[in-house]
Amino acid sequence: MIEKSLDSTKTFVYRAPSIYVGLFYLVLLAWTVISVFIMGAKGWINWFQLFMVAFIFVMTWYFSLGISYKVEIKEDGKLKLFSFRRLISTHSTKIAIVEGPHLPLGFIRFRLEREKAYLFGVPRNRGLQQILSVIRKTNPDIRFKNLTLDRLN
Repeated sequence: MIEKSLDSTKTFVYRAPSIYVGLFYLVLLAWTVISVFIMGAKGWINWFQLFMVAFIFVMTWYFSLGISYKVEIKEDGKLKLFSFRRLISTHSTKIAIVEGPHLPLGFIRFRLEREKAYLFGVPRNRGLQQILSVIRKTNPDIRFKNLTLDRLN
């Protein structure tokens, strides 16, 4: 999807399929509920065990809510990754590697300066291909892994 903004530069947008994002969080919710039910049925041995299990669930949900479902990039390389927990604004020149999934559906990893950002991705999606093309144009030193670069021309 291409949008025109007020400053007359093109903005390319990719949004992960809602069914993909929804199914991911539904499976995560089912895993959480089933795990709590099974462990709760056996009874907790002590408070430390309960705290550790709760900590694992909280951290799992915290990181899962940080996976981006939408990405926007302008022609000049300004990039925004949207997730339920945060918004990452960066420039494509600050991305060292973009790594695609090994399967036709998965997570695309952006290795940024100080962190890694993940995006729900369908690598063959035309909108995502356009965004990767803009990233490559504005950052010729970037490395792509597990992505078909011939489709990015």
